[in-house]
Amino acid sequence: MEPSVVELVAAMKEAVASNPALKSKFNAAVEFQLSGSDGFFLDISKSGKEKPDLVVIATLEVFHKLLNKKLTPQQAFMQGKLKIKGKMGLAMKLTLILNATRKVLQKQRSRL
Repeated sequence: MEPSVVELVAAMKEAVASNPALKSKFNAAVEFQLSGSDGFFLDISKSGKEKPDLVVIATLEVFHKLLNKKLTPQQAFMQGKLKIKGKMGLAMKLTLILNATRKVLQKQRSRL
């Protein structure tokens, strides 16, 4: 069973909190807009930001494919399944967030 938006948000926030190296590698704020849900803001910066440097727009189904490695962010973007607003260089680093989130979700599943 795929995680809900609420579970994804919790996993992403846990991934950021448990991985300080992620802040130094990414150092930006991201707003995720997944269809059928309210957008959520994820601050992965060293200084704490109020406005996103990057806005990621996708369906929940596409996001699940990204997390399950059935689709890369680059493929999703080129196919029009993932829309990006903001700094394109940060979009290239989305894999860092996805990998950290994937690890958290795998830990949660193994506990069940």
